[in-house]
Amino acid sequence: EIDADSPAGKAGLREGDVIQEVNKQPVKNAKDLVAISQKLKPNEKILLRVYSQGRSGYVALEPK
Repeated sequence: EIDADSPAGKAGLREGDVIQEVNKQPVKNAKDLVAISQKLKPNEKILLRVYSQGRSGYVALEPK
């Protein structure tokens, strides 16, 4: 479940969305997502490529 007040929720991400890229780096599985996330700097803006409802598009996140 995605908290509506979280950065992901505010960006419109929904349960079931598939993250394909983080800041132009491909994400093939959860291990990739964790590895990329650990390299992010505090308060760094994040650009996600997300597959949602049959379409792929970009979503920008601003960490709290």
